[in-house]
Amino acid sequence: MTRDQIKKMNEFLNGTEPEDDGTIKTLADFDQYRITDKTDIPIPEPFIQIGGETITTSDALTTISGPSKGGKTALCSALIAGAISTSTYDGIDEITVKPNIERKAVIHIDTEQARYLHQVKHKTILHRNFITECPDYFLSYNIRKLPIDKYSNVTTGICDAAKNQFNGIHSIWIDGGADYVTDVNDAATSNAIIKFFEDLSTDYSCPVIIVLHTNPGGDKERGHFGSQCQRKSEAVISVKNENDISYIESKFLRHAGKNDVPQVQFAYDKSKGYHVGCGTRDNKTGDKTQKNVDRIGKLCADVFGGQKSYAYGDAITKIMGVAFVQQRTAKEYFSTMTAANLIIQGDDKHWRKV
Repeated sequence: MTRDQIKKMNEFLNGTEPEDDGTIKTLADFDQYRITDKTDIPIPEPFIQIGGETITTSDALTTISGPSKGGKTALCSALIAGAISTSTYDGIDEITVKPNIERKAVIHIDTEQARYLHQVKHKTILHRNFITECPDYFLSYNIRKLPIDKYSNVTTGICDAAKNQFNGIHSIWIDGGADYVTDVNDAATSNAIIKFFEDLSTDYSCPVIIVLHTNPGGDKERGHFGSQCQRKSEAVISVKNENDISYIESKFLRHAGKNDVPQVQFAYDKSKGYHVGCGTRDNKTGDKTQKNVDRIGKLCADVFGGQKSYAYGDAITKIMGVAFVQQRTAKEYFSTMTAANLIIQGDDKHWRKV
């Protein structure tokens, strides 16, 4: 958002409107806003896809919501890892993110976590990319200690500087979007801040991903702010948790049907220090996984029974042979085994049954 736009937003919040110069208008004065069949509008590229279905594109908002400690930050860490990657990274199966080949700025702003926990998550993002030093174009900021009324100006300043230094912005991630307002039920301020986020995506031609909480004990995003996110986002993805396994549920989509998008699961892998994919839930029943732990438990016994142990690559090959599956599915089975604590890695770096 430009400084003029911030001024207009503040004028709106203060109950004043820019003065009309009094001139008589013609339709030509509004041509810049008109859309016709001849209007040259580039088709937006897919940015985030789940199961091959487009979830997020550029110049638009996406909302990721869920209860506290449900797995929202874990999911975002995996997505941001994809956003800073220029080649391969360790993400979550079925979820792809547009790679950052041009090394444009990836901006992450956190308003919720303590600085130490923020840094811990930051390191897992690097770990997923098999690196230990932060790329200069990955710009992650913790603004929790700032007054709320400073959040918008600081965000704009960061985006302006990042665009200039890195010749553009790849994506903007706002972890704690509702913290930009003092009252999530205030319609005027909520509308203005969502407009602010919308303008960021348009001005910098990149997606803006907003992370926020749902109401305690419910699925609804918090207050009027959450309702406005629903209306303005091209996708609203809910993250839920059951038996220490988090999963994605599509609430609102503009590019796909809800049943077209798999309910991807992920769980914490202690050996890696971050969440990994562990199959998908059944979209229709929602009460059992397609690759359930019981079935994986039997496969685990067949592969690792008799005190057998394997290096990771050998384990994948063995799973492929026993289960008659391709490599990708074998990796999903392996991830489910680790997430369910069925196997553990020893000091020799080999995996064996617990």
